[in-house]
Amino acid sequence: MNERQRDLFLWVWSERRKPGQAAIALRGAIIGALGGVAFALILQSTMDAPVGGGIAAILPLLSRAGMLLGLSVPAFAFIGYVGANRVWAAQEMMYQSMLAAGARVPDKKPVMQAADRWPAIAVGVAVALIAGCIIALFIAFW
Repeated sequence: MNERQRDLFLWVWSERRKPGQAAIALRGAIIGALGGVAFALILQSTMDAPVGGGIAAILPLLSRAGMLLGLSVPAFAFIGYVGANRVWAAQEMMYQSMLAAGARVPDKKPVMQAADRWPAIAVGVAVALIAGCIIALFIAFW
């Protein structure tokens, strides 16, 4: 990591850490819970529809949906909580070690160069490709 990258990390992390570890962990849990809802809805959509009509046919469907939500939302929320805490701890450890080594947080955000943007561009392209494949599969098999 060169000086420019170090300064960029120090500035960005000093801004992102302001809400505190508990708020960041809560955000992770909320994002995980939303993922659990999406997982349950997708899984529920693949189950067989009830035969017949009326409330007697809908009750088993609602029961399964409730069970799926009841199991997946807390599990995914826990995964999000643990993941957010782990990322927080790693970033905070790196931040504190840089400060202990004598680095100083810049007063303003360092200017990014093209070389600083390539990792984000690569991640964006990968996310777009994966999302495109998922959407294509939904369209093909729905």
